[in-house]
Amino acid sequence: RLHFEKESKEEVEKRKKSARRSGSPLDTQKLGYSLPGLGFPRRPSWNYEMTRENLLRKEEKSYREYLDDLHSRNPPGSLSHFEHNLETWRQLWRVLEMSDIILLIVDIRHPVLQFPPALYHHITGDLHKQVVLVLNKADLCPPPLVIAWKHYMTSQFPHLQIVCFTSHPGQPNSTVLQKKRMRRKADWSHAGGPIDIFKACQEITSGMVDLSSWEQKIQRDAVAECLDGERPDEGAESVLMEHQSDSAMEMSSLSQELYKDGVLTLGCIGFPNVGKSSVINSLVGRKVVSVSRTPGHTKYFQTYYLTPTVKLCDCPGLVFPSRVNKQLQILAGIYPVSQLQEPYSSVGYLCERTQFLSALKLRHPSLQDSEPQQGNQGSEELSWTAWDVCEAWAERRGYKTAKAARNDVYRAANSLLRLAIDGRLCLCLRPPGYSCLREHWENHPDLPEIMALQGRLTEEEGTGERDDEEDGESSTEPEEEKDRDADDDEDGDGDDEDEGFGHPRRKDDEPSGFTVNMYNVLRENECE
Repeated sequence: RLHFEKESKEEVEKRKKSARRSGSPLDTQKLGYSLPGLGFPRRPSWNYEMTRENLLRKEEKSYREYLDDLHSRNPPGSLSHFEHNLETWRQLWRVLEMSDIILLIVDIRHPVLQFPPALYHHITGDLHKQVVLVLNKADLCPPPLVIAWKHYMTSQFPHLQIVCFTSHPGQPNSTVLQKKRMRRKADWSHAGGPIDIFKACQEITSGMVDLSSWEQKIQRDAVAECLDGERPDEGAESVLMEHQSDSAMEMSSLSQELYKDGVLTLGCIGFPNVGKSSVINSLVGRKVVSVSRTPGHTKYFQTYYLTPTVKLCDCPGLVFPSRVNKQLQILAGIYPVSQLQEPYSSVGYLCERTQFLSALKLRHPSLQDSEPQQGNQGSEELSWTAWDVCEAWAERRGYKTAKAARNDVYRAANSLLRLAIDGRLCLCLRPPGYSCLREHWENHPDLPEIMALQGRLTEEEGTGERDDEEDGESSTEPEEEKDRDADDDEDGDGDDEDEGFGHPRRKDDEPSGFTVNMYNVLRENECE
C-alpha cells in the first residue's frame, strides 16, 4: 500500500485557517528533484553466499540509513509526500533488474513532476539500460503544449527516447471528458501511440530481438479496427502472472544479460495514477490488468506476454522524494483524495492558477441571497478564498451535511480536486519559455501528427470546444446522480466505471450547468 508520512495536527489546522484568507501570489517554484541529498533508495549489493534473511536485513538497514540521511539533509516540513514503504521500493528494484528497456510513464499535464533525473541516471548509468519516456494522457493537453514538452525533455536529456501516448483518443473537449472516458467499457484497441513505442524499442534493440511478431500484432489490430470495430486477438494466448510479496524479494540473478532467451522485457514504471496499467492494456489491445483512478491500486508487479518475444511488466506506482509543493502533488493525483485531512489549500492552489469563476459559474457566498444575475456579476468583483470557493461549489451542487443541512465544504473540496485530477478542470504546467515561443509551437510542423494521435479534427482543435448538439451533457449531472461523483473511490473491483453517470440525459432536460473549453482554463504556471 501507499505509505506516506503523517502530517501533524498543527500543520493541518494552520492550512485550514489559511484557506479562509485571500490567496497568495503565484509561486513558480523549482521542483527540487536535482537538489543534493534527495535521490532514491537503491538496493544494496549482495551475492549468492548470503541467505535470504541476511539480504532482507541488509535491505532494511540500508533503507533506514537512507531515510535518516534524507531527513538530516532537509529541514522538517521541506520534503513533499514520498513513498515510505520498503516493500514497494523492492518491487521497483525487482522490475528494474528483470527489465531490458524501461518505459518511464508520466502524465503530459505535469511531466517534470513525475520524472526524477536520479532514476534516469541510475538506469542509464548504473544499470546500463535504455529508457523510453512515455508522455501519457496526451488527449488532455493542447497539441502545441504536447510538442513543447517533448522538445523541452529532449533538450534536457538528448539521449532519451520520447513518445506520446493516449489510451482514449478522439474524446471531446468538455468538462465531462474524464467521466466519459471512465464510465464506458474502454476499447483498448483504439489507443494512440503503440506503434511509436514499438519503433523506439526496435531502434534500441537494433535487431538483437525478433520483434516481427509485435509488428504483426499491431498490423492485425489496425486491420481489425477498420472492420466494424472487431475486437482483435480475442482468442490469443495470454499469460498473466501476479507476483506475491515474497516473490518480489527473492534473490534474482546477477547476470547483466539483456534480452535473455530472445525475449524483450519492458518494465512500466512511474508515479501513481499516471496510467501504467492503461498503457499495458492498450498495448495488448484488451483489458488484462486492473485499472483505477485511485493512486496505489497496483499492489505488486505483474507480467504479461504481449507476444512470444515481448513481455510487459507493470510496477506499482512510486512517489520519489522531492521538494515539490504538496498541493501540486495532490492535484497531480499522486496522493489519494479520500485520505486528505485538509483539501482546502489544494483547492486554493488550483483556483490561483485557473479561471475558476468562468469555468465553475460560481456565486460568492455573500451574494447567495441575491438574484442569480446580480450574484454572478458581483462575484467577479469580490475577493475569493479557498473556503469561499468550496462553499459556493457545495451550494451549486447541493452538498449538505446530514444533521445541520449546512453546505458540506469538505465534500465540495474533494469534488473540485477530482475534477482537476480527472482532467475536467485541466491544470497543465508549461515548460520554461513557452509563452515567448507560443506562436512557434502553435504553427509547428509536428502539429498535425499530434492531433492525429489525439484523434481530433483541425477545426475542432482550433476552437477547443465541442458542438452542443453532440450530447447535450454538461459538468453538472442530473439531480438524482449529482451526489455520487465524489464518493466510493475505494470500492468496487478497481475499474471505477462511475455508476452515477450511467444514465444519459434527455435533450429536453437542460440542467443549470455549463460546458467549458478546458484549454481556456490554462494560465501561466511555468515550471523552472
